Amino acid sequence: MKRQIFQTALILLMPYILQATDHLLISEIVLQPSAGEYVLITNPSSSDINLGNYYLTDATDIANGKYYYNLPSGVDYWSSSPTDFIARFPDTTLTGGASLILSMARNSDYEITYGTRPDLALKDNMLNAVDGQTTIGGSPNVKLDNTAESLILFYWDGTSATVKDVEYLVWGTDSGTASNYMIDKSAVAGYLADTPVASQSFMATHLDGSKLIRNGDEGTETTTGGNGITGHDETSENLATTWSVVDLTIDKPEIANIIITPDDPEISEDMIVTAEVTDASGISSVVLTYTFPSDTGTPTDLVMTNTSGDVWTATIPATGTEGELGYFITAINTSGLSETSPVKGVDVADPPPPVTIQTIWEDFNSYNDQVMTLTGVIAIGSGITRTDRTEAYFQDYSGYGLVLSASGTLSPALINGDSISITGMISEYNGTKQIQDFSTTIIATGRPVPNVTKISTADLNSLAFEDRFVEINGVVSTVAYDIGGGTNAVIEDITGEIVSEKDKQVTLRIWDSTFLLSDSVANSLLQPGSYVTVRGLAGQYNSEGQLVVAYASDVQPYQEGEPGDGGTVLNVAPYPFDPLRGEKIQYTFSFPANSHIVVRVFDLSGRFITTLFDGYRTPALEITNYWKGRTETYKLVPPGTYIMHLETINRISGETLRDIAPVVVASRIN
Repeated sequence: MKRQIFQTALILLMPYILQATDHLLISEIVLQPSAGEYVLITNPSSSDINLGNYYLTDATDIANGKYYYNLPSGVDYWSSSPTDFIARFPDTTLTGGASLILSMARNSDYEITYGTRPDLALKDNMLNAVDGQTTIGGSPNVKLDNTAESLILFYWDGTSATVKDVEYLVWGTDSGTASNYMIDKSAVAGYLADTPVASQSFMATHLDGSKLIRNGDEGTETTTGGNGITGHDETSENLATTWSVVDLTIDKPEIANIIITPDDPEISEDMIVTAEVTDASGISSVVLTYTFPSDTGTPTDLVMTNTSGDVWTATIPATGTEGELGYFITAINTSGLSETSPVKGVDVADPPPPVTIQTIWEDFNSYNDQVMTLTGVIAIGSGITRTDRTEAYFQDYSGYGLVLSASGTLSPALINGDSISITGMISEYNGTKQIQDFSTTIIATGRPVPNVTKISTADLNSLAFEDRFVEINGVVSTVAYDIGGGTNAVIEDITGEIVSEKDKQVTLRIWDSTFLLSDSVANSLLQPGSYVTVRGLAGQYNSEGQLVVAYASDVQPYQEGEPGDGGTVLNVAPYPFDPLRGEKIQYTFSFPANSHIVVRVFDLSGRFITTLFDGYRTPALEITNYWKGRTETYKLVPPGTYIMHLETINRISGETLRDIAPVVVASRIN
């Protein structure tokens, strides 16, 4: 059968809709035959809706002042005609995007007519509007009038003084018959203005074998300032254009399986939306409408492409900023009927920060026993510090690292400078954070270890940098060979940041398996009196800081200061500092070549406080160090003004030069 049009012109459909409907809709109505009458109710939203407080009625009796909106008062709310009804839905939920068929007779009547059972039936499942009162007509022919009538879906919570319109439908053979069922609540207390009856529209009626079907949404219906459940003026819908009479066999398109990829998009990613769209008469067009941000953006329409079978696709370009994106799909079939999917939403976010080894350290419990993939550079290769099993160390750009641990030995071995991607399980053994059961991929070779932190001996002794690859400066104090399979070299601090005798020294641990001391340059540097810069893995032994050094290249001469101009000059930062709060003061001193240099601190009475520097240097340098406000025995000095004193003695000429600068030690007033 061909589509039957009973209006003066073919419905002019908008090619797309600007916004999706946010409340229940009646999508189809069959007025005859009596046994086949039904109403199709659709939930076009993305949220589930419980129908327990929804009512449906055709029982308007204008002549006798019987109106559905009087239900809260308990009187004059229906016609009481045996062929009319005002009924409440049972406690059932209509999920987002779903529809239900309500037979206007009995389940058996619908099943005999169509061969399937409805979801609900007026006579079998619907409830009386008021408990204890019969509000569903007793006539066997309770039915929708074929000539003219109204059908109103409304909401009442059972306590409010007013009801809320959901759907307001009127049909008739002409305006005269239809107007007998039109309602205007403008003058009723508690209600906003409705559209005047003279301006209201109505639907056509139909014959057997046809039905009334909603073309799309509610068209130009006023969406604000009305008595509708979401603020619409339901009486303003242009029913003559939003509804058509069609063959009973014609349906609207079906939209299913809407998928957005990726489902957690980042601001730089395009989003591909796919959906399955089907219709027996064929699809005319499918349009994706999206809004970003969903609450303030302007709707944008994308024509979807039929990529295969029933699948239609469109791509939403990357947003570039964070926010919620809302979208829905409108499909139009070759009969001119449209269907709109529920509105969906997706959060578009900045990409999460990458998980670094520092991330794992700072929230270790969340990552312990988890398999992770990380990238970094091997700082100590396998087979270097241990030869009985695999033990290596790698560090990433965060400046943190993990020990790589496995039974047996790797072949080929991991080499210092290998940039790798590693996948394995994060774990902890005897306090050491490590990665086990790992596999690696070499990305590059000969790469420097990233973000090696420069620390003092005091920092190393604090154990705050444990299991990190770091760099320290110092002067070699003692060297002890053949100690438990390796060598211990003790170096002393030269930064001026120590606060106790314990913090002044740390041990360099050099395992024999590294063969580090076989290198003549490294061996000569690791002799008492040498000033060195050393890189290694920070750790501890007997609760004291220890640095495991594995390669000769990680032992270098200490580059002390910058080249100087040969003058004897002392400069102290021009502000007070409070050692009690952990503050320190920076000072810079320069000296001539071939000089013995001494930097001391005195109080204003000339009493000696501490020596900050005492040594002989061949080149002329400018050195920057810090004083933490402590005496020679590492006690905090009291607040006051102190004198920092620089003296240089030229070893060749014997010339002695001096410079001084004041230092203010402050104390905050609580």
